[in-house]
Amino acid sequence: MDVFDEFNAEELNQLNEIKNEGMFEEEEEALIEENENSPSSSGDDSNNDKRFPVEEPIDWIHWFCKLRGNEYFVEVDDDFIKKEENLEGIKTKNYIKIILSEKNTRDYNLTKELLEELQEIREIYGFIHKRFINTPEGLGLMREKFINGIFGYCPRMLCNKQVMLPVGLSEDMRYSQVKVFCPLCQEVYKPRDIFYGYSDKKIIKFDLPDGVFFGTSFPQTFLMNFPDLDPRINAPLKYIPKLYGFRIF
Repeated sequence: MDVFDEFNAEELNQLNEIKNEGMFEEEEEALIEENENSPSSSGDDSNNDKRFPVEEPIDWIHWFCKLRGNEYFVEVDDDFIKKEENLEGIKTKNYIKIILSEKNTRDYNLTKELLEELQEIREIYGFIHKRFINTPEGLGLMREKFINGIFGYCPRMLCNKQVMLPVGLSEDMRYSQVKVFCPLCQEVYKPRDIFYGYSDKKIIKFDLPDGVFFGTSFPQTFLMNFPDLDPRINAPLKYIPKLYGFRIF
């Protein structure tokens, strides 16, 4: 989200106008259909976010995880956050009340002040998230994302679109953004950028989370808990260089 530091007030207003753009086509089509069938679609919904067509309070965690760039996050259970032992060592700065709050999504307009605050809250939520995804409930939620291909597919042709898992390259903050690990070829790749759209010929995007919010050993923990999802049962195909049909040694 640091990319917004270079935008002035006018550009931030433009961003608010197009903040629903840049979605994947299949998501956008589904949301359009949902809006058309929604009772609220007949009224004045100029202030509504297309992602939340119903004007009901949406808890902060759900709203946060739906923001572009936060797709890799799962929704941490409220009870997990409320237990003090789960927050030990994390400097919360009294932001826990915000994380556990319920607020209408229309109240969240993208201002520079909100973006600066949101960056701090994102770090706090990220450290809580790292601990949560190693619990049985958190692993179950990550399993759903893995099966649905939320973390992407391996770009290696011979892996035949193997779904991947998020992984950090360091346990230190700001070392690198989250990367994706292919459990078949055992390689780590850079995921594609997630962005909103364009404003004045400039790409407006949210950066992916820091890798520390997932940890360096999450893929191994995940596969140990779900051995049925480990693709290494079948050895990965290897490219064999040949010359006129004969293997080259």
